[in-house]
Amino acid sequence: MKMSKTEKKVVNSKKHGQRNIDLYEQLSQKIDFTGVKDVLEIGCGAGILANHLNEKYGLDVTGIDIDPEQIELAKENQKKKDNLQFMVADATKLSFSEEESYDLTISTYVLHHIGNWEEALMEIKRVLKSNGFYIFYDMTYSKFIVQIFKPIAKKYGVYTARDIKGFFEKNNFKVLYEEKQKHFIFKNYIFVFQKTE
Repeated sequence: MKMSKTEKKVVNSKKHGQRNIDLYEQLSQKIDFTGVKDVLEIGCGAGILANHLNEKYGLDVTGIDIDPEQIELAKENQKKKDNLQFMVADATKLSFSEEESYDLTISTYVLHHIGNWEEALMEIKRVLKSNGFYIFYDMTYSKFIVQIFKPIAKKYGVYTARDIKGFFEKNNFKVLYEEKQKHFIFKNYIFVFQKTE
């Protein structure tokens, strides 16, 4: 689902981009990402994190977004041409990517925009290499909120943290890191999963 102009203003801000950079830097202090070379960022927005990973670490980064305007902005902000690409793509149908193509997939504040979020997670599973990592940072809801809104909020991802964690545990991933950040109606969760098959 495409974002409103107001949402785009927030996610394209330097402050939002820096938050994503800080998240990656903090996680890299806790988890050994040695060996990561190919990265997929889902919902790359203005491309701030993708540029950072490409410039600082020399990673090959593919940034995708369903909104062509976001991809145009990311391309305008692109600092290097080597090993960094941005493209319009649907996270539930990553037709451009072969199985087990990426060492790391990242989605920050994206999954709640995807009504059929389980399909997006299946695609993440498909494109991740064995021992590859998935960084999830997003809002989650209580079981009560999910029961009320899931039947009527078809365009939004409405899930609990247990839903996300359970999906990956059933699909041969292990949890390397978990952090809960409370807010009034929802909770932000950070997970780092590693594919074990």
